[in-house]
Parts: sequence; structure tokens; C-alpha cells
Amino acid sequence: MGKKKNVKDTLQAHSQAKVEFYSTYLNYYLRILCLSQYIKQINIYDIFCGVGIYKDGGKGSPIAAFDTIKNLFADEKINKNNTQITLIFNDKNRQKIDAVKNYINDANKDLCNIRYYNYDADQMFDIVQQEIAQMTKNTRNLIFIDPYGYKEINKERLYELMKNGKTEIILFLPVSYMHRFTQIAMQSDEEIAQYAALRRFVNSFFPKEHKMQKEQLHIMEYIQYIAEALSYNNEFYATSYYIERGAGRYFALFFMSSHIFGFEKILEVKWQLDEKAGRGFKIPLLQKNLFEKQDTEASKNKNAKELEEILLQALSTPKTNRQIYEITLRNEFL
Repeated sequence: MGKKKNVKDTLQAHSQAKVEFYSTYLNYYLRILCLSQYIKQINIYDIFCGVGIYKDGGKGSPIAAFDTIKNLFADEKINKNNTQITLIFNDKNRQKIDAVKNYINDANKDLCNIRYYNYDADQMFDIVQQEIAQMTKNTRNLIFIDPYGYKEINKERLYELMKNGKTEIILFLPVSYMHRFTQIAMQSDEEIAQYAALRRFVNSFFPKEHKMQKEQLHIMEYIQYIAEALSYNNEFYATSYYIERGAGRYFALFFMSSHIFGFEKILEVKWQLDEKAGRGFKIPLLQKNLFEKQDTEASKNKNAKELEEILLQALSTPKTNRQIYEITLRNEFL
């Protein structure tokens, strides 16, 4: 009998969906900024970069980011000298950061600058925050945060990273676990340490009268409330992308931007990856759905009807084209 594969050594379907979302947006992001005469520096931070390359050949976020840059500069329309790209990788596990370094350094032919760190999350966030605070107007930053849990995610920290208007964040959270234990965490004794991080997260983002504190929500509603909270009362544009791991189990990616055009591009990514609803990734069925075509058509009709109702309600009073554009995007349509 063959030896059973260790899931930690292979890139699972849900992890592949996460990397695909990140690299698809990164391709949009880099192409737009590299074609701008105004932007001279792009920094891509991967705070918890992981091993990079798996034993089965699957590529994690650092390799996906590097490959995206390599493919970008293979396009003759993109002038490599116009915009300098820097990749910044960090992981508290020395073996993981060394694996990323060994793989990328062998492949990097002066395509971009690369820096490697082996710090814990708080140290690395301090470095990123200090760097971003000192950056010039012609610099842009994308921060990919894929933590080993959620205890390092801090409301004030995220706001400090976002407030300069030159940064976008993609944040990954294990929402099924969080969803499962939120009510226990909020109702348990403050001394129970195992729920302290979750209690801190919920308390920081949601007031005591909010449903998140008081009710057992549906998982999709739970994800939506987190996305809304990450907009910081609409100071930023924020959205979510769920990732199904198994029956009833979900992870989610959250995107934050100060700019409506960045928000539009992430919606394009969501609709590209999920043609039916633009909401998330579901594990493919083992048996092909014989009614796939009809289901897709029904979804399109449902989406069109929903958008029609939104616009009709909005147009009960006069609106400019710009207002209609923003209303459409705010409701996550294109």
C-alpha cells in the first residue's frame, strides 16, 4: 500500500483557490500601475508567506507573485525600467523563508527587488507600517495577509496600514472556525484563554448591540458582516470572497482599498472566478451537473433582476452617471 500523502505537503483545492484569487488580482494590479507614468515604485508584502513551493509542485503565494511579475515583464508593452517592483517576504519559520529564498533567487534575473525576513507577525507589521508611513506619493503597496489563524489581526493595525490611501490589503481568515465559536467566545468567562483572540476580534469590530455579538448567524451573513466592518464605516471599499473547504466549511478572503477603481478590479476578479454569482469558490462536483447550462442561465437572469431592482430603487430620485456607477459597484455588480 502506498504511503498516504501529508496534506501539508500538497496544495489543496481551497488553497489553490486562494492563490488563484491573489495572483489574478496581482496581474490586474501590476499591469495597470506599470503602465502609469505616475507610479514609480510598487511594494508587495507577504506577511506569512509559507513554504512557497509544495512537494507536489503546487505553488504558494510567494511563487505565484514572482511568476506573475515574470509573466508581466515578458509582455513587450510593459517597460521594466518605468516602475520598480519590490517583493517583501516574511515567515516566522526559518525553514519556510529559506525555501522561498532558494527557489526565487535561482529564478530571479533582475526582474525585481526582493527582501526576506524571519520575524514574528508583530515585528513584521511594525516594519511594514513604518515603511508605508514614509513612502512618497508615487508609491503603491499591496499587502497579502494569510495568517496562521486570526489572533494577529488587529483593527487598529489594519487601519494604520490603510489610512495613507496608497495601500490595498488582501486578508485571509478561517471564518468557519471563527463562526463556530463566536457565540461561545462572547458568552464565556473572560478568563478562558482559548477564546481570548476571537473575543478581541469581535469586540474590536462590532458593538455589543450588533448581531455578530448576540446571534448565531448563517456563515455567509457572518462573512458579509466582517467585510462591512473592514470598510471602517465606508471610509474604504471592502468585499469578501468565500472559499469552500468541505461540506459546510468555509474560509474567506477580504479585500480593502481606498480607491473605487481598485474595488472595481477586485470585482472583475470575483466575477471572472465565479461566473454565476461573483461571490466565491465551491469545490467542483465529482459528477458533472447535467443541468449546468440551465443553472448558469438561471443565475444570470437572477443577477440581472436583482441589479434591475437596485437601480430602479436608486433612480426614484435623479442620479448622475458617477452615482449609478458607484451604486452598481457597491452592490458588487459590474
